[in-house]
Amino acid sequence: MSKIAEADDRGRIVIPREIRKKYGDRYRIIELDDRVELIPLKKDPIEGLRDAVGDAFDRKSIAEIKQEARDAAHEDAIQGVTEPEN
Repeated sequence: MSKIAEADDRGRIVIPREIRKKYGDRYRIIELDDRVELIPLKKDPIEGLRDAVGDAFDRKSIAEIKQEARDAAHEDAIQGVTEPEN
């Protein structure tokens, strides 16, 4: 589907109803070298993360995912302090 939209004097662009019905009302705006893209945001950000990474977080709670991230960051920090760079 291709549509043309123009910004109004306040910089607003109306996303056509059929696109909003299909993808929702929230989008991340990504600026690339040659264009701007709208990426639909899921209502549940963890669902969006799971869609992006597959089953890497399957059957894990948000608390478990956060704790694993903290543990990995802690390990990286310790290794960065204890192992000198070559």
